[in-house]
Amino acid sequence: MDFEILEKTDTTLEIKIKDADDTVMYPLIEQLVKEEKVTTADYSVEHQELDDPILKVEVTEGTDPKQILIDISKSFQEDLENIYSEIFEEEEDK
Repeated sequence: MDFEILEKTDTTLEIKIKDADDTVMYPLIEQLVKEEKVTTADYSVEHQELDDPILKVEVTEGTDPKQILIDISKSFQEDLENIYSEIFEEEEDK
């Protein structure tokens, strides 16, 4: 996936995520809205087949929206690695 920053302010980050679909976006949004410093997290797609999703994250004053997205992404990656380990390490042990 490629990312294109469309807008960045002290409290807002808007990025286009190329080749992402709902499989990626829903869990990402779900994790972002759980973060207390995130005031808004959503994404939009103008045309489902033609356009890439645009993610918009707004955070409280004094919080870096880019860092929040990085932290959430790392946490999301760790969750997926744990799921993978639980499923496939059990098979390897047999």
